[in-house]
This record gives sequence, structure tokens and C-alpha cells, in this order.
Amino acid sequence: MKHIGILTSGGDSPGMNAAVRAAVFAARAQGITLYGIQQGYRGLYEGNWDELTLDKVDAIHAQGGTILRTARFMPFQDSARRQPAIDQCVANCAGKIDGLIVIGGDGSFRGAQDLTNHGLPCVCLPGTIDNDIACTDYTIGYDTALNTVMNQVDAIADTARSHDRCMIIEVMGNKAGDLTLYGGIACGATAVVLMEHGGYRFPEEGEMDAETKARFESDLVARVLKAKAAGKNYFLIFVAEGITGKKDKNGKTRYPGGAEALAKALGDATGADARCDILSYVQRGGRPTARDRVIATQMGDYAVGLLARGISNRVVVIHNEVIMDYDINQALKMPKGLSAADYGLAWRVSL
Repeated sequence: MKHIGILTSGGDSPGMNAAVRAAVFAARAQGITLYGIQQGYRGLYEGNWDELTLDKVDAIHAQGGTILRTARFMPFQDSARRQPAIDQCVANCAGKIDGLIVIGGDGSFRGAQDLTNHGLPCVCLPGTIDNDIACTDYTIGYDTALNTVMNQVDAIADTARSHDRCMIIEVMGNKAGDLTLYGGIACGATAVVLMEHGGYRFPEEGEMDAETKARFESDLVARVLKAKAAGKNYFLIFVAEGITGKKDKNGKTRYPGGAEALAKALGDATGADARCDILSYVQRGGRPTARDRVIATQMGDYAVGLLARGISNRVVVIHNEVIMDYDINQALKMPKGLSAADYGLAWRVSL
């Protein structure tokens, strides 16, 4: 291959720029021209790309977000529009781009899989703060987001201690509770509530039934009262956004009323001054940590090596501290799990 493209797709995550920078250096060493494609698959569809040279990527490893920008390309998500969009992307690359590096989540991987199957070889890097790609131990951006959660909540805890408050902390993650679980452990949370564990019936659409809602509230109330009886004057409840923040097509959250309603319910039942704090998009940004920079650099370099050897339809991952790769088809079928032991730990180590 003599010409490779690279794009970032879906949600941005810190470390994406480090992967792009590494790919530029690796491509240069192989005598390959690397093109940066703007706004993900949309840029591929519109033919919007420019050559990436060393001066263009100087020091970008220290920047959050993505210099290539990103967008969710709706035609790839619409069965009626998908094939014409794939055909257009492949046609645009004919004679110009021989292979493609895609940085994003599993939705981005499916787009890369389709492109590979239709003649444009692709290699994917897992880039998402949620850490919800099953085939890799860490995704690019997760470590930075986790540290952001920790730093933000440490600051919130200062105020909670000063005012004897119960704080409901809503953390990003719909069906992947890694940020909630490990953020809760890092911050000494009074309770951690995830989609993956706990025994509650969290519906896919709409609100939980009244009986489950009552049990859910009573368990958290009991936890707060236990901590209070042990002499604690403030409480941090970590809740994944999939429970209190992710709305369905009818505008309903799984817990009726969301984080503010949960704070009121706990305040009324415990007598605590209960507030909610939704961390939201602050979790996506910021300067990437050393770990994210290193992992992203390793993955970007590795991806160019695969394409240079004519290997495609792969996902680059880190497993047991080793950079390796899986077939996309295999990667997309792997079930995502979360440690039940660490969930138990989160409940044991703090009030």
C-alpha cells in the first residue's frame, strides 16, 4: 500500500490525536502517504481529506479531542441508505486511498467491516471513553475519562463534606459501567449502581415498575443510613447515566425523573441534604493521560504495520499489556463483561 487514510468516528476520546500522530510517523517510515479524513465517514463519503505531514501533527499527542473532528454518519445506520453510501465511499477512494485506519467504537467497526467487504481494506482502533469494546482491556480515552471523573468528584466531595450532603453523581455509560464502577472505587463511593449488576430490572425502554423502583430506593436509603450510623456526614452515590440520564424515544429514563428525582427521594427518606451532579461532557475532554498517549501511540503504529503487510479487517487491542489484533467479525461477537468481584469490592470498601 502506498496511500492510507485515517479517520475518527463516533464520540471523541482523549488519545485519538496520539494515535493519528503515531500513524503519520509509522507511515513515513514505510514510504506510505497518510491522509487525514475530516469528520469521520462523512468525510470519506464527501472526499474531504488532506495529506498529514509531520509538521501538521507536531505536539497533537498532548491535545484532547481529535484534530480530524468526528461525526456520526447516519447513512451507515440506515439499512436503506447504507449500501449506496458504502459504494460512494469506496468509489471516492479508488486510485487515491488503498487502505483505511478507523478510530472509534463498535458502530464504527461495523462500518469498517462493510468497507473491507466491498474492497477498501480497513484496520480499527478502539477509541471510546466508555471502555465498552469487549476484545480489549482498555480503549483509547478511558483512562483519561476515569481520571477526570475522579478529579471532578474529589472536588465535589470537598463541598459534600463541608455541607453534610448526599450527592448523586451521574457518570457516563449506558450499558457499560466501567467509569461508574472504577470511578466509585477510586472516590470511595457510598454506593455504586450499574446496569450490569445489582439485581434490579432496568428496562430497555421506559421506566422501571413501581415495585422495583421502591426496592431500588430502599436499598440506597439503607446504605446511606448505615453510613450515617457509622458516623459519616456525607455520601457519594455513583449512578450510571443509563439508569438516570439516558432517555428513550418517549423522553423517559429508566429511573422515573432521572438523577434529580432520585436525589429528592433519598433526601426525603434519609433527612440528608441531597443534590445531584451530572458530570456530562466534561468526561470526554481534557489532556490525555500518559497511559492513553502510550496505548494510542502503540496502536497507531501497529495499525499502519498491519495495512503495510496487506492485513485488514482487524481490530488492534491491548490484552495483558500486549498490543495484538483480532478479526473484526470475532471482535464484534465478544460479550462485554464487568467484574462482579470488583462490583462487590466497591460495596465493601466504603461507606
